[in-house]
Amino acid sequence: MDKSFEPQIERIKERLRQERETFDQHKAHENRWFQLRLVMGYASVVLLAAIMVISSVILFNHQSYSSNVVTAAGAALFVDALGLVISIWKIVFNPDFMTKLAPVTQLEKSEAKFFETPSQTPSSEDEPVILAARYGAKDNWMDVTPILRAKVKDGKLELVATPEEFGEDPFPGEAKKLDVTYLHHGKTFSKSISETQTLFIP
Repeated sequence: MDKSFEPQIERIKERLRQERETFDQHKAHENRWFQLRLVMGYASVVLLAAIMVISSVILFNHQSYSSNVVTAAGAALFVDALGLVISIWKIVFNPDFMTKLAPVTQLEKSEAKFFETPSQTPSSEDEPVILAARYGAKDNWMDVTPILRAKVKDGKLELVATPEEFGEDPFPGEAKKLDVTYLHHGKTFSKSISETQTLFIP
């Protein structure tokens, strides 16, 4: 890829960073709402149970109470049971009750070529084809294959493994590495370098 693609790569990286931040904020917001609904649910269960117990005691001992109190207890028990049924329906049987988080990133046609699989990407025998690349450590990795593919120039790739190069840090505070698998002259190779080291391909 020549240098004319570099501004577009930077725009893609920045857009992905912003979309990830938006998704993380949405996820945190939904988590707070879930915690609030959970607290309200427990409080409602306790309140409903208390109303059912009190109403049942009044109804079973209706001789000790006035007709107005007994009627009120019966109405409260009915409303309590009805509210319980409606709550169960909303939570268990209504699929739209909970918000479903989903990826928000969508590629434009002009960006699709950076994410094509090697079989879709025409290349000469002398130009390496990046099959897969990841950056991170332990269980925190990010796919950087499109970024590396876009940085191949004149049959070579030279890149320093830093968070700035990839647009984000998948594991802040931890030493990371870059793992790359690529195809060159019909053979598959793998390279792994530590953070801040320079990757040279081929």
